[in-house]
Amino acid sequence: MAARAIVPYEGTLRQAVLKAKHAAFEPLAKALGQVLAKRIQQSPFAEPVDAVAAVPMHWLKRAWRNTNPEETIARAVAGQLGLANVSGSLRCTRYLQRQASLNSADRRKNVRGAFRASRFTRIAGKRVLLIDDVMTTGATAHECSRALLDAGAAAVFVATIARASAEH
Repeated sequence: MAARAIVPYEGTLRQAVLKAKHAAFEPLAKALGQVLAKRIQQSPFAEPVDAVAAVPMHWLKRAWRNTNPEETIARAVAGQLGLANVSGSLRCTRYLQRQASLNSADRRKNVRGAFRASRFTRIAGKRVLLIDDVMTTGATAHECSRALLDAGAAAVFVATIARASAEH
């Protein structure tokens, strides 16, 4: 699993990512996605990407937040790179604890089996770019990648706004 991030999860960027999690700051999430797309253009993956998918949010959390920043970021990345946005290809099957509040082992347990490909997904043979806001242990990216590969994706690459240390 190859991954890209703009910068470490600290300082001003950390504050921007935290704000982008709220509906009032959707334009900020879009701007972060555009910056991420430029980073990917400057440092492309080993293989060309065919489509972009966001890490899905459970429907209840999305309703509570009234936004899904990962989807907003993914739409911006897909638009800037001229790729299909296949964010509907994945779904979160259960309400998850906040990953930020868990240690590495508990993060893996929390997301194990929590993501499934939609029955309507059309990603067979595609190289998919998975978008998330922050990567810490990689547990979420690993589980989402597994679900995409199980659904027939040829490869999964991961891009995040920031990379955090396991202490965050």
